[in-house]
Parts: sequence; structure tokens; C-alpha cells
Amino acid sequence: MKTKATKPKRVLIIDDDPSIIKAALRYFSDASPRYDLWSAPEGQVALQLALEKLPDLIITDWQMPGLNGIEVMQQLQALEATKHIPVIITTGVNKQDTHLERALEAGAIDYLRKPFSKIELLARARTALRLAELHKREKELMQSVIDHKDRELSSIMVQVVQKNKLLANIQQKLDQVSTMYTAATPLQSLSKTIRENLQSDSDWEKFKLHFEQVHPNFFTHLKNEFGSLTANDLKLCAYLRINLTNKDIGQLLNISYKGVETAYYRIKKKLKLSAQEKLRDFIQQH
Repeated sequence: MKTKATKPKRVLIIDDDPSIIKAALRYFSDASPRYDLWSAPEGQVALQLALEKLPDLIITDWQMPGLNGIEVMQQLQALEATKHIPVIITTGVNKQDTHLERALEAGAIDYLRKPFSKIELLARARTALRLAELHKREKELMQSVIDHKDRELSSIMVQVVQKNKLLANIQQKLDQVSTMYTAATPLQSLSKTIRENLQSDSDWEKFKLHFEQVHPNFFTHLKNEFGSLTANDLKLCAYLRINLTNKDIGQLLNISYKGVETAYYRIKKKLKLSAQEKLRDFIQQH
């Protein structure tokens, strides 16, 4: 059985000194496993390359004309497509520990003084790539667990919908039967009990308890960011987060399909979403 070939790691090197770029490219080219390599002489060109190539690792000089290494990192982290890319910052100037601390606080995964040796550069690069891969796998595993728990929550709420439909049907039949008899007090009492159960918030409270264990800051973030959201708005957003259908959401909130769409429109206005943006997608990513 043939093993799947490992894709070469992509590395972008940024430095205004051509001799540094030449040496770094040579070190990586001679290394095994193979790397895909790009270089840039200054920050603005590097940002364009980073967006185009999406490298697995960026090694940037600190002091350069135009954008310096710290500014390059800050702009990379402001973009969704590049904020996850690990960055090693290099410098030929004898920086103090406070500068090293500043680089790490700005997002650098490591710090390297120039001139660097082949062994040191490759060792730091491999460590950074390994850490990034571990972080990626951990994030994927956590997302997989969250997705699984969301599916469980969704399944529970679908069962609640089915239970409520059954109870509503029984209540309707009890009401019909009780009108046929003058002494139907037990039936009326049972119908009242069912009605109270249907109107109770106990199902929501149980759901909310489990939901907040999976998404602990969901409601807090929404309320802090969009203070005009009502309790019912937050309920609907939670149901969207676990990807319930519009039909199930309508039955849980006791509103029509059209009522669900109207609620979506109202919430979109509160969230200041454009007509093209989908509320479900926004909530799923929040």
C-alpha cells in the first residue's frame, strides 16, 4: 500500500538584506523534507505574497524600510486568512529583553538573532511548524467535539418538538371530548396540565444549561456586542447555532414559518447585517 506523499511546508522569508534572504533560501533548499519557498524584500510585498500563497510559516526581519516586522505581524493578525500563520521575527540589532517581549506580545512564535546558522534556523522553523500543526489538530479536535455536542443538542430539541406536537394533539382531542360531556372536569384538568406544560420554559432552561456548557460565552458575547437583542432573540440565535431547521425553530417558539422569517429580519437589523449576509452563517461563526 502506497503512503500518501506529505505536502511540502510553505515558508515566506522577509528581509531587506539580499544576503540574508539568499542564505536562508539556501539553508531551506538543502534541507529535508522539501520546502516551498518565497521571499520578499519589504513588508508590503510580503503581505501581498502572504495573502496569495498562505504560507505555513513566515520568517521576517524586525527593522525594514516601510513596514517593519512588528507591523507586518499586526496586519497579518488582522486578516482572517492569515492570522493563524506562525511568525518568527529576526534582527541583526542587539535588542534588549524588553524588545523580545514586545515581539512575542505582538504575536511572534519565536525570536532569532542574525546572523543565524543553518542548524539554528532550521531547528527553530521545524519547532514552529510542529507547534502550529499541533495547535491546528487541537483546534480541529475541539471543533469536532463541539459539532458532536451540537448534533446531540439538536436531536434533543427535535425530540422536544415531537413531544410538544403530541401533547398539543392530545390536548386538542381532550378539549373536543370535554365539550361533549357535562361532567368532564377530570378531562379539563388534564387538558389544563398539558397546556401548562406546553407553555412552560422548563425545556428551554434544560437546553440552555447544556448549551452553555458547549458554548460558554455565546450569550454573553451576543448581549455585550448587541445589547438590543431580547430574550426571544437570544433563544432563536441559540437554535440557529446548533443548526435547527426553521420549521423546528418555529415549533419551539410557537410561531409560524413566516413568523420565523420575520424574526430573522428583525434580528439581522439589530446585528447590522447586510441583505446579502445570512443570519444563520453569522451566528454559526460567532
